[in-house]
Amino acid sequence: MGACRLITKGPKGWDVDFWLDKSAGIRKRKRGFRTKSEAERWVSDTRRQYSQRGRDPGERLSDLVDTWQELHGSTLKDPYRYSRTMAIAHALGNPIAATFTALDFGRYRTQRLKDCTPATVNHEHRYLKAVFNELIRLGVWHEANPLAMLRQLKVDETERAFLTLDECRLVLQECAASTNSHTLPVAQICLATGARWDEAENLTRPQVANGQVRFVRTKNGKSRSVPIPAELEKLILSRGYPGNGKLFSSCRSAFRKAYERTGLHTPGQMTHILRHTFASHYMMQGGNIVTLQRILGHGDIKMTMRYSHLAPDHFATALTHSPMALLDSAEN
Repeated sequence: MGACRLITKGPKGWDVDFWLDKSAGIRKRKRGFRTKSEAERWVSDTRRQYSQRGRDPGERLSDLVDTWQELHGSTLKDPYRYSRTMAIAHALGNPIAATFTALDFGRYRTQRLKDCTPATVNHEHRYLKAVFNELIRLGVWHEANPLAMLRQLKVDETERAFLTLDECRLVLQECAASTNSHTLPVAQICLATGARWDEAENLTRPQVANGQVRFVRTKNGKSRSVPIPAELEKLILSRGYPGNGKLFSSCRSAFRKAYERTGLHTPGQMTHILRHTFASHYMMQGGNIVTLQRILGHGDIKMTMRYSHLAPDHFATALTHSPMALLDSAEN
């Protein structure tokens, strides 16, 4: 810890500026003390609290989010994670980090539910909880995670919409009519492989070969290869840019316009409707749920299980294994 650098007489009293811990980059400044002795006491108290807690006593929730971003958040693929997490900290009133508790978040959550869904609040809970978890792993935060024991809100599972085959044809027709020639192949890739729009849009020429597309730098960090029809491979390579760089320009907005022209309405889903449509039809045709997990690149089978009810044999044994079925069998 560094020594006191400066206690000076300012226009509104005594001002303090000193390094609390130079190696950790913690510098304290405060102005307007009525007397020099009051300023010195503040310096002494601040040092004592820091030596006891091992942390800056004035450190706020936003400071933790900044540290998390520097050491971990900057490596994530989600470009909005930091800004969203920082917004949560400020919505909570940016409390002193050492005093923040699960009760504080619980009260915030109660108010937040008046304006948003439980799913959104659960996301915010996970974001903030992850900050503490990561700082604990890094050895930056030495206390318990204040949100560790707080349970997530229960959220009713919603039925995910998907397109019928006729609706798929309509969407592809509008994509073909788009002034952006890359809209159609990217949309077809998503329908043929269940890829996320960004995964398809960011493909390079070397990733499309031998009847397969290879998705890299995916959401969960794992690469995967999915077969595609020969006609689609030909379309991709003919419309894509030459060279080994990206095949396609940005065409998300072009797809949005094409989708709007169809008149279809799937709230909360735009490009992602293609991924859900692939998964839904795959299961309805008798696809294997574990294989679907690998095709979609889900890190957790729970994500894929949302489509299991669409399998033609889903719970079919209820017809033969129920007491009613056994009674009918015995009578016959």
